[in-house]
Amino acid sequence: MVYVNRYLNPDYIRFLEASTKKEALEAMIDMLAESPNIEDKKAFHEAVFKRESVMSTGIGMNIAIPHVKIKEVADICVAIGICKNGIDWDSMDGEPVRIIFLFAGSEDQHELYLQTLSKIMLVLKNQRRREQMIAANSVEEIVKLFENV
Repeated sequence: MVYVNRYLNPDYIRFLEASTKKEALEAMIDMLAESPNIEDKKAFHEAVFKRESVMSTGIGMNIAIPHVKIKEVADICVAIGICKNGIDWDSMDGEPVRIIFLFAGSEDQHELYLQTLSKIMLVLKNQRRREQMIAANSVEEIVKLFENV
């Protein structure tokens, strides 16, 4: 069974002041690139923006899940950004994004990558959890929401 909290590190959870999708992605990439699992920041950066140019990762419900699976990532890693004011992300439902999960995995982690990505999406479908994330005032509050998930 996949648990999202296995991949959560408080160092990669931030409250963002970004006002555009590009600013938010840059901040998220810079944050997650600090992970030892990101072996090439430039390749990671390019892959995230290339993926976003193919199709918006704004899935609706105030959520965006930019994700990449590339050889320059050693193991699955996750960053969370909370944008309380919301950002236009060209989401499927037209609503602003307030919760961003930047998710990265290695090319050879296909099954685990899909299982973890699916679990993140399932967890974020819970409206109460989304509201609590947006209302949170500390990283600790965010981490606590994923204790048994």
